[in-house]
Amino acid sequence: MPQEDLEQLKYLYDAYTRQYEAIVGEISNYLMISAAYERNLEALSKLDIVQNSNMLVSLEAGTFMQVDVKEVKGLITNVGAGYMVEKSTAEAKEFLSKNSAKIQESISALVMQRQKVEKEVLDLSFRINAAQQPPVS
Repeated sequence: MPQEDLEQLKYLYDAYTRQYEAIVGEISNYLMISAAYERNLEALSKLDIVQNSNMLVSLEAGTFMQVDVKEVKGLITNVGAGYMVEKSTAEAKEFLSKNSAKIQESISALVMQRQKVEKEVLDLSFRINAAQQPPVS
């Protein structure tokens, strides 16, 4: 195999490898978002337990605020692009459920894309290794 062809294969291998790593990172981000939606949905399902109770609210960096919760009147939900909207508990649950389903669809699509790119990376790796083997006489 000519050196130029081998260099082209290596270039393609590097490009597909970077694409694979980007997809894996994207999947990881979506999984974190999905987990946050699931935690929020679980918390919303327990709102009746929260009312008329004392609890610690996490601020940041290990700092908590002790609060007495009399009544949960509504929720403020980020609806995208930095916009916050007040929603009832039912509306917030519906919003989170829909977004969770969209995230799962995105994860599925990314997993399929990752599999295709992974196949290309493996194929290129095999071709590069075969091209670098000394000819058998």
